[in-house]
Amino acid sequence: MLIECTKKEFEKHVDFAYELALDLSRSGYPTYRDGIKTKPMFVERLLKAFERDDEQVLLFVRDGDVQGVIHYYWITEDRYLQTIAFCINDGTEQALSEFIAFIGERFKGYEVNMGFPAENTNAVNYLSGRGFECIEDDFNNTAFLDKCGNIPEHSDTVRADKDNFESFRVLHEQYEDDMYWNSDRIFEALDDWIVFVKEKDGTPQGAVYYEDLDDGWYEIYGIDIDQGKYAPELFKQLLETAVADARRRGGRFMTFFCEKEYEESALECGFVCIGNYLCFKARLD
Repeated sequence: MLIECTKKEFEKHVDFAYELALDLSRSGYPTYRDGIKTKPMFVERLLKAFERDDEQVLLFVRDGDVQGVIHYYWITEDRYLQTIAFCINDGTEQALSEFIAFIGERFKGYEVNMGFPAENTNAVNYLSGRGFECIEDDFNNTAFLDKCGNIPEHSDTVRADKDNFESFRVLHEQYEDDMYWNSDRIFEALDDWIVFVKEKDGTPQGAVYYEDLDDGWYEIYGIDIDQGKYAPELFKQLLETAVADARRRGGRFMTFFCEKEYEESALECGFVCIGNYLCFKARLD
């Protein structure tokens, strides 16, 4: 069964929960096996839930024993819900069944998103068989920037600013659809973004865009190629631009969720594959 977790209960079970968070077969995303996130970060993030009105932590209890922790948040105005931690030692299918029933009562009409490693076959098989749509199937990669070797810099890729942003918009509008970070939102928050665009004869060919997550950690949100063409050399050039720029800024890590068709290019640029990330979506009717 699921019971609401208090701060005191969480502190009692935190070591057990973190052990599960390191096991790809018994946890969800975000993973703590990426070589970046640490136990203090895990604890700090979950403790914030006890101070917020739009987050909750649940304990999964089976046969009288605590078997896991579930942490989720919701955005009322967007009718959106997402798990932040789904760490279950035993009984993943039961935990998912009870969790979906639980939020289904409280959040009717909401869209729910849940991410899991492919290694967590119990979760993946359960959601796949219960009408959840797999909306993302990527490789989760980490670049340890001080170990990436010689990464070339490309002078023909140009940083986008508010004066030349339209070159990026031309590309990004081909991809954004339901994406939260559409061209307008990125433009409004451009001081928080790093965007590079590659042009040929005045026409944008591709772009890479990423954020500084603080403390030397960067995350690539996307690489857009004009017309969705398969262009591994261009893709690699844009990725090299991002890695070289982050390293020049004193960065330590870079995260990139890469499509399967370009994973080889990511590895050639010094990224290390952490695992296969799957994101599932459904509407709570």
